Amino acid sequence: MAANPFTLAALATSAVPGIEVVGAVDDGSDDESEAVAARIADGRVVRIVVPRTPATLARLRDQAVTLHVFTRAVRDRLPFEAPETLGTAPLQRTAVVVSTRLGGTTLRLSDVSPANPGLAASIGTAIAALHDLPTSIVVEAGLPHRSIAEIRQGLVDVFDRVAATGRVPAPLLARWEIALEDAALWQLQPRVVHGDLQAPAFRREQSTITGIDGWHALGLGDPAVDLAWLLGNEHASSVDEAFVAYAGVRGADRQLRRRAMLHAELDVARWLLHGVESQDAAVVADAEGMLARLADRVADDDDESTALQPERLHTMDLADVQQLLDERGTSVARPGAAGSMASGTASEAETVEVGDVDLPESSRR
Repeated sequence: MAANPFTLAALATSAVPGIEVVGAVDDGSDDESEAVAARIADGRVVRIVVPRTPATLARLRDQAVTLHVFTRAVRDRLPFEAPETLGTAPLQRTAVVVSTRLGGTTLRLSDVSPANPGLAASIGTAIAALHDLPTSIVVEAGLPHRSIAEIRQGLVDVFDRVAATGRVPAPLLARWEIALEDAALWQLQPRVVHGDLQAPAFRREQSTITGIDGWHALGLGDPAVDLAWLLGNEHASSVDEAFVAYAGVRGADRQLRRRAMLHAELDVARWLLHGVESQDAAVVADAEGMLARLADRVADDDDESTALQPERLHTMDLADVQQLLDERGTSVARPGAAGSMASGTASEAETVEVGDVDLPESSRR
């Protein structure tokens, strides 16, 4: 669903006084938002977005707030770019949001493979750098920050709700209950986390992560949350590479991957809850199928009474989840995340390079 580049370019002037758009092209408009990439008179490329749904509007408003955390000093500590909100303006029941536009192409989960050497390590390093930021930047900004006890209780609440549906195989419920009760799993300190990381939030140039988008859920939390999406990848060696690179920056956390596994599996549970609560039979059936396949893999573990074993469950059928969520342009919402969507960005085919936007003559003023 293409946006009208000229209309959105005109709206940008109301959000950022003095901005002069010299050309614009659609930038991945969909059912949730209209978006264009526009070159302005000083040569920069900006992204102009008009949300089409209340949830998308809430996420963009939250991101506009959280991005204030990224001062120049903070940005200098990160090996990737984060967008900067340039201005917003009300527009009937929605708003127009203008921000800097990240370069590179949108990451797909399938890109994280031996076919792209170094990419997995770059992902691990980028996430570790984020987690290495001082926690004070979040606390002082008044952004969400929960204790480990609160994080754990949030997962217990998900467990209780999904168990009450009667739709989860018993071996999975037993597996999750053991992990949630394992005190050793929760010996950690909350860190600065993105909070809703999925592959489409990343921008890459060849095998280097150059940008991360979708900052609406920034806060203090369990670092494993930002790594859980990787466990949906079918390339175990690349997943290992990302975790090794992460540990090279942040140091060892013996339970990190186990908690990431738990978060990933409970994301499937949240997908089931979403289907049940929205009375979407297709989502319920899809989630039940994924949980059944996951239960089959759990049954193959050497010792079901032990905590989660990521080495044996590296695929977990979460690749199916990622593909489905990517197709719907959404992600399973976690506590602290605003709404249930990953960053609303263009597909790889639609990505327009910041440094070299191809604006056809018909789009130029």
